[in-house]
Amino acid sequence: MRSVVLLLALLGHNNQLASSLEPPRVAWTTPDADYPLKVRVLTSARRNSRHAGLVYTEDYGSGNLLSSPDIGFDYNSRCDGGFLHNADAGEFYQGRWKKQDRKLEILIVRTGQSHPEKCEVDVTLKSAPYGKDNPPPHLVTARQ
Repeated sequence: MRSVVLLLALLGHNNQLASSLEPPRVAWTTPDADYPLKVRVLTSARRNSRHAGLVYTEDYGSGNLLSSPDIGFDYNSRCDGGFLHNADAGEFYQGRWKKQDRKLEILIVRTGQSHPEKCEVDVTLKSAPYGKDNPPPHLVTARQ
């Protein structure tokens, strides 16, 4: 009997955690002149953790700032739900510098919503853009 109660409590905890997770966001596509940077996210992964009854999402990965020349970067952030990498070659997130060369703010949107959200992203700039000859680091994700 004790095993059944423990199993039900464990299942309830996992269901509560799963139901409280925010879905990942995607790129806001309506042009915004206040966000002149084109931020291409090449890889993304996320970890969820729970603290004091709240679920936190930490995103991390790699990308390129599309400019002349392109600039590679690695990133991490803690935005609700996180965000997905850009699936199509022409896709990008609109961004602007919050702290030059250290922190970006990008526009994201929850699927089905009609207003953007802002997400701060800490970046580490690289000496070259990521590409075929310089692939981004392989992501290792922790189990939830």
